Amino acid sequence: MAEDMNRNHVFYRMIDGLIRLMAAGAVFLLFLHSIFGTSFVGRLLLEDGNWQERTLNIADSPLRHLLVFLLVTAVLLAGRRLAGRGRTGGGLQDMARHKEAVFWGLTLLTLVLGTAYVLVTKFHPSSDPAKVYAAAMEWRRGDFSSFAEGEYLFRYPFQSGIVLFYYLLSFLVGVDNFVGLQLINVICLAVIYGLLVKMFFLFFALVGGKEQEGRQGAVYLGLLVWVPLAFYVSYLYGILPGMAFSLGAVYFAGKYLMTRRYRYIAAAAVCMGLATVIKMNCLIYLIAIACFLAYDAVDQFFFIKKDRKKGAVSLLFIVCMALSVALCTQLANRMVERISGQKLEEGAVMLSWVVMGMQEAPLGPGGYNGYIIDVYTEYHYDTEKIAEASLEELKKIVTRMSENPLDEGLPFLARKTAFQWNDPTFICLDRTRGREADGNVPQWLNSLIEGRGSVGLSVFLNYMQTLILLGVLFFLLLRWKKGGVYELMGVVVFLGGWLFHLFWESSASYTIPYFAFLIPYGVCGMAEWAAFLERAVTGKAGTERAEEENGRTEEKHLRFGKKRIAAVAITAAFVLLLAAFTRTNLFDRTIALNDDQNGIDATAQFYQTGEWDRGF
Repeated sequence: MAEDMNRNHVFYRMIDGLIRLMAAGAVFLLFLHSIFGTSFVGRLLLEDGNWQERTLNIADSPLRHLLVFLLVTAVLLAGRRLAGRGRTGGGLQDMARHKEAVFWGLTLLTLVLGTAYVLVTKFHPSSDPAKVYAAAMEWRRGDFSSFAEGEYLFRYPFQSGIVLFYYLLSFLVGVDNFVGLQLINVICLAVIYGLLVKMFFLFFALVGGKEQEGRQGAVYLGLLVWVPLAFYVSYLYGILPGMAFSLGAVYFAGKYLMTRRYRYIAAAAVCMGLATVIKMNCLIYLIAIACFLAYDAVDQFFFIKKDRKKGAVSLLFIVCMALSVALCTQLANRMVERISGQKLEEGAVMLSWVVMGMQEAPLGPGGYNGYIIDVYTEYHYDTEKIAEASLEELKKIVTRMSENPLDEGLPFLARKTAFQWNDPTFICLDRTRGREADGNVPQWLNSLIEGRGSVGLSVFLNYMQTLILLGVLFFLLLRWKKGGVYELMGVVVFLGGWLFHLFWESSASYTIPYFAFLIPYGVCGMAEWAAFLERAVTGKAGTERAEEENGRTEEKHLRFGKKRIAAVAITAAFVLLLAAFTRTNLFDRTIALNDDQNGIDATAQFYQTGEWDRGF
């Protein structure tokens, strides 16, 4: 199957190039945010003397990021040289030979570390997860007051799916056993890591990329070292279970494209249906899968062997997933109504979330500000009037931003992007701090969560985030010719999340599942970069030398020289334009965000210096 997918027809190149350009644009924007600034959850002193949480931004040093990148590059080059001489003594070559043993060993390590963290901390749920968990446990006691007018499930009936999920799991782990539910999250985390690794290299297999198989261990290690997602094992809000089922759907879709076996259609459809019951925004994964299946159908109908049967099945695959989502949603709703004896209301209108996502909020641009509930109660739960009011408000926002793009539109969207993508911890520490713990949390872990250890962790993750983003850019550009469309399925999922949350309610806890998709690309992209430098330093590849011996490369080298000159010219022009942009006021208001300039001691808060020193 992979051989059929390595084609050079115009449609294939057009789609491949379009995805790479769009992804490179989004990732480059996040890369600029990462090297010029850092976001974190800080505090503001209000006029009434009270403190309020607020996402703050501090200036960062591109030079330090460059030095870290050069150091990592040197380490990678040294590692490649040692590996080439066979002196790794159990490095990547052994990982390639024993990749299954390494895979399951790291999966076991994930389970052990995750379980130890949960059992040591035993953090109680807080905030919205506490409401979801409390509603599920109330159901076990026959209390369905959460459906009463004005209560949680009356306002947000779409959350009944995750409440039902925890309600059913409570028959397995017991009532009021939040630790047992957190251990389920640990299993989901191991599934997520495993699927990200397996799925990523399945994408490579679809385009014939066998040379990447030796990097599976490195990718898994990258996921383990990038710890923000792991902290969410104690966060009972459906993020990890929803992501696990969604990744299952993407993986089975890839297996179908590889084998054309129909059983993977059923498996993907079931996973997608369950995922959307738990978290509705998992529909983003469905859209990404549908895009590739639609592309495959067009490819089969018009470009490969004009196999109309395969094309029709790919379209039927999309229908099956959509039907599964609708069926699972209806089934879950009927179960909820039967268990509770309550009728699910329509709840808050989805359009109001878009409106809120385009407004300022206490925590940051597009964050929760109460607009949803305000408009919901103002119009007495009349969804038609709420939709009309929300649409009118959205028109006002769009008009204001479009009329003043440099003062209103771009700065707001840029600050919103930083708010939900540029916190290197993805607020995992903020979601953990201050929670009641039944366990005896050791001092070093307390420090890691909210003391000086958290500063070191945030700084480390800040540099790691830059390396991941830069690695993704290398992957997209260096594999432009030798890669293929199907290796970009994970990139398309990320793009879907990036575009969706550009306008929806903002939170780094919502965007972290999509950033996790970038880690395998970032790891392999840095490896591609090291290989590229090695080729540039050591000379031509073996295939080029063989061609030169046959006297067939003179014309090729001439064409390559012209392309190199054009590439250097384009790069130089881009760098000059970027340098000019960094000198503008718009750059300071969109990329190099720095709240210290607004009279806020943001840097002192981030580094916990002076009066912000927490003492541990």
